[in-house]
Amino acid sequence: MDMKEHLIEIHEQAKKWVEEIIPFIKESILTKLTVDTKSSANDLVTNVDKAVESHFRAKIQETYPTHGIIGEEHGYEGVKGSFDSIWVIDPIDGTTNFVKQKDYFCVLVSYYEKDIGELAYLYDVMNDDFYYAMNGQGAYLNGQRLEKPKEITLSEGLVSANISSWSKKDIFQELLQKSFDIRYFGCGGIDSIHVFNGKFAAFVNSKSGPWDLAAQLIFAKELGLKTSTFNGGPVDYATGGDWILANEGCYDEVLEITKRFF
Repeated sequence: MDMKEHLIEIHEQAKKWVEEIIPFIKESILTKLTVDTKSSANDLVTNVDKAVESHFRAKIQETYPTHGIIGEEHGYEGVKGSFDSIWVIDPIDGTTNFVKQKDYFCVLVSYYEKDIGELAYLYDVMNDDFYYAMNGQGAYLNGQRLEKPKEITLSEGLVSANISSWSKKDIFQELLQKSFDIRYFGCGGIDSIHVFNGKFAAFVNSKSGPWDLAAQLIFAKELGLKTSTFNGGPVDYATGGDWILANEGCYDEVLEITKRFF
């Protein structure tokens, strides 16, 4: 399937915008960060998060002034339904890792047109790995097309789940018992990469914002992965919430567990 001409143009613009902000992010690691809290003491935001989102907002508003923007740092109420074209931005996914480890964080950007996921970008900053996906055109890592990961059953696969939030919950214990083991990077984008490449069988996350999952939904479609809410319904890219990203080989098993506990 050929891409529409205007989407090729948007894709080239978006790639450029992502690539040109990466040096700033890397340089900022060496400087003194301004760190604030949001919903809790563990929910951090830095001056870099805000600057990176402002970078994308300025580029989008200058180039495509009729497009809507959903961003983690500037809110999103009323965007869906008001615009045919919507960008979703997580400027620094994994801010705690960015602050505490200087690693395991990424940039997430996606573009939706009439509620169809058309373009997605994920930049693993410290590894210089640039992932992108295009509707009907596949998913790529540094320009090389990614293959659909082989099927993995739950018992033979690693599952990512939020250990700090779930460790005392029954669902965590069941996932631990029925999967090969639990792993968690603390960055939804990095955890998702491991599902893309078959290193993880599934990523299961609750209370996600749109910026935490909009890009991954597009990657999942291009890689033959399964996504849903915890009760099996479709995930709304503009709302977020509880969601599953899973290899086809274990999706039904994971969904059976989430349905019983949520």
